[in-house]
Amino acid sequence: MSRINQRIDASLYKPNKATGKIKKRKEPSMPPKDKKEANLILDRLYERSPTLALCCQMSALTGLRYSDASWLTYDDFYDEHDNFKSFFTLCQQKTFRMRVGRKENPMSDSEAYRKSSVTIYTNKEIQNIVEETRLFSTGGGFLFSNPRSRKKLEDGTYIERPMSVVSADWHHQQVKNDMRLSYTLGTHSWRKFFALLLVQNGATVEKIRDLLGQSSLISTNAYLHSFTGDLQQHINELTLTN
Repeated sequence: MSRINQRIDASLYKPNKATGKIKKRKEPSMPPKDKKEANLILDRLYERSPTLALCCQMSALTGLRYSDASWLTYDDFYDEHDNFKSFFTLCQQKTFRMRVGRKENPMSDSEAYRKSSVTIYTNKEIQNIVEETRLFSTGGGFLFSNPRSRKKLEDGTYIERPMSVVSADWHHQQVKNDMRLSYTLGTHSWRKFFALLLVQNGATVEKIRDLLGQSSLISTNAYLHSFTGDLQQHINELTLTN
């Protein structure tokens, strides 16, 4: 006997038997609509936490997720002669863990590291961000270490750590409320803003894929369409009338 409702999502999103409620999917974060709005948001974040605002600027100029940008070190940007690098390679934490941790056919650490690595290109503005972080540095090697996030070990020493993503997203939520933004604002908004800037600068989807460190054009296309509104524009122009 065939199902009455043939839609796939009808079976994927069934109401909870105990509560009768359907679990709501998390609203995805969106990028600022333009550079002016982005800078206004960054200014508000800077008032709350200069280090967080600088980390978000870094994400917007490199495309790194917060989980990667927040753990950047000075050694990533400077060579042994203290020269600022024009590029460096970084292994993306999220994709690496997904590849080695999957249940079926998990990758070896070396293969996952290779496939999860992305080239980060730098410029003068990025260098200025790196240098500005020194004003708030706690003396460790991390650009965006947060004094309140450091962890004390049993021997009494401390490990420097950045602000947690939960706290960082909380600050974004406060800024969203203060500015009465109509979209969800979070740490991932800046990775999407990086992609949006690339689109506006005429970068091909292949270049955007490589700069984001994604593995397929399918993923990049879906990522871009989630916030550019290009598909909506095509629908707006559809008509059956002359």
